[in-house]
Amino acid sequence: MTVVFSGCGIAGAMHFGDTSTPGNRPAKAAVNRMTAALAHRGPSGEGLWQQPGVVLGHRRLAVTGIGAAGGQPMTRDHLTIVYNGETYNAPALRAELSAHFTFTSRTDTEVVLRAWQYWGANAVERLEGMFAFALWDARTRQLSLVRDRIGIKPLYYHRGPDFLVFASEIEALLASGHVPRRPDHETLARQLLCSSTLQIDQSATPVEQVRALAPATTLTLSPGGQQDERTYWRLPDTPTEHRPVSAAEAARELAGILGDSVDSMLMGDVPVAAFLSGGLDSSAISALACRTRLLPCVTTAYGDPTGPSEEGNEDLSYSRAVARHLADRVHHHVSVQPHVLRLEDLDAVCDLAAVGDDPRHVAILGNYRAVRDLGLRVVLNGQGADEIMGGYIARPDFVRHILDVRSPDPSTVRSLPASRQVPGLSPHLLSLQPQVHADVLSYYRDVLTGPPLERVHRLLVHTQLTRVVQFEDFLAMRMSVEARFPFLDHRLVAWAFQQPFDTHVNAPARHGKVLLTAATRGTLPTELLDRPKAVFPFPDMRTVQASLAAMVTEHRAELHNDPLVSSLFTIPAEPAAVGPDTLWPLLALWRWHCKLRTTARTPVPA
Repeated sequence: MTVVFSGCGIAGAMHFGDTSTPGNRPAKAAVNRMTAALAHRGPSGEGLWQQPGVVLGHRRLAVTGIGAAGGQPMTRDHLTIVYNGETYNAPALRAELSAHFTFTSRTDTEVVLRAWQYWGANAVERLEGMFAFALWDARTRQLSLVRDRIGIKPLYYHRGPDFLVFASEIEALLASGHVPRRPDHETLARQLLCSSTLQIDQSATPVEQVRALAPATTLTLSPGGQQDERTYWRLPDTPTEHRPVSAAEAARELAGILGDSVDSMLMGDVPVAAFLSGGLDSSAISALACRTRLLPCVTTAYGDPTGPSEEGNEDLSYSRAVARHLADRVHHHVSVQPHVLRLEDLDAVCDLAAVGDDPRHVAILGNYRAVRDLGLRVVLNGQGADEIMGGYIARPDFVRHILDVRSPDPSTVRSLPASRQVPGLSPHLLSLQPQVHADVLSYYRDVLTGPPLERVHRLLVHTQLTRVVQFEDFLAMRMSVEARFPFLDHRLVAWAFQQPFDTHVNAPARHGKVLLTAATRGTLPTELLDRPKAVFPFPDMRTVQASLAAMVTEHRAELHNDPLVSSLFTIPAEPAAVGPDTLWPLLALWRWHCKLRTTARTPVPA
């Protein structure tokens, strides 16, 4: 059995040119500080490795069966790696590579390292999973940074005059002491004018001089500092030539691919839970995952310590129906989340990689806390199906603001950026709106391919999905839990776009995920399959609004005195008269700026 690392944190630094001369470059102490700042991503252990010109650090979230032989940084011959994630086809790769190498651990980390040694940089095209890793080649003195195809596992970096530092989180980069603590005003403007889920530059971050390694990218640094980036995977441009097939055959194909994906994410000596929202996506995953094991399932509901309330908890009844349908194969847990928000809740979900613009992130963090409290470290998550199979067309706001699926008209996409704009922005920021919106529309029109409906979903994969997995990974790892995404197996994502996209939708009825519904009919209760499309539940927004208004009132002076906040927002004189869609991002930006200017990691409420 190959044992995997269930989530980790990586960090490191590389020096360019003559490393023997003195200079203001990150040393071992700086990488040690970065590694320490990632302790929540890997509370089970840490490691540090150094050679002239390079330092690598690692935090480990261990899984049973991992001994000292699986520790990181891991060196085999001339290669050293720090690795975060899972390679789900590691057993097959290990079997193939065993003809050439002797393996001394049962980890997928060693498989990835040996794959690189055997196939070189082309090895990434053979890896199936979610990962971010850094690999040092002592022979060529090159450092390679790699990120998975969808961008599930994060990797950020800063380049100085003669060095580069990288880490799994921006907060860790700042702990190095070598990264400026300044906001990137252009990126912040784009996030507020088009929301954090509509950013066409996948490398941009709101912190000046900090970049995200784009999904499906390898970045290689030479000893002299030359930088080479390569994209190793893209969505297929057009449907495959053997299409179309019958809807029934396509549904059978989808069922097989999704089943294989779920099975691969149950691999290893790892207890696994699943989120069960009461929707089609999470229910399909739960039904597949519980075929071979008793599956703990977690459902979010809002309420108080006495239990969930009746209002706003429609998902709970559907999730209970699925749990009854799956009988003794699931153990159903309800995670009750409070409606009231506190300032510490905003701090707990604050990621420097993007200004949070959705109060539901607090409940998502609570979900991962519930998984942790069950003594589990891994959970299956249903994100991704809507973006790759047309799920959002059943939402009136999607139809109104993007595209009417019954009569697709590309010109209607012109309402997309404005529809997602944060209210209450300053006049200066609003003056930038035309150019920011034009950039999004140009990307939609000139870069993406396919008919209008397909093009919109390609936009969602490139932008919204990237943001979704970013905050899911961040919130999960705050609880030292790893989220796995069966719908985001790259083979399944590619398959979805290899179909003519209109096969995923019933246009007259405004139904999406038609093939997924067909693939799960007979497996899930009919009442769930016929349920209208819903999103992750919102709390009682009246209570949320009151909580946020009280915070704005209490901290009004601090908000006015924050130059970033006051330049981007018009701070309301009467917070009680303003909605959460303004108050939440206003407060979130303030807490983001406070975090940017501090050093210590924000504690997470227990």
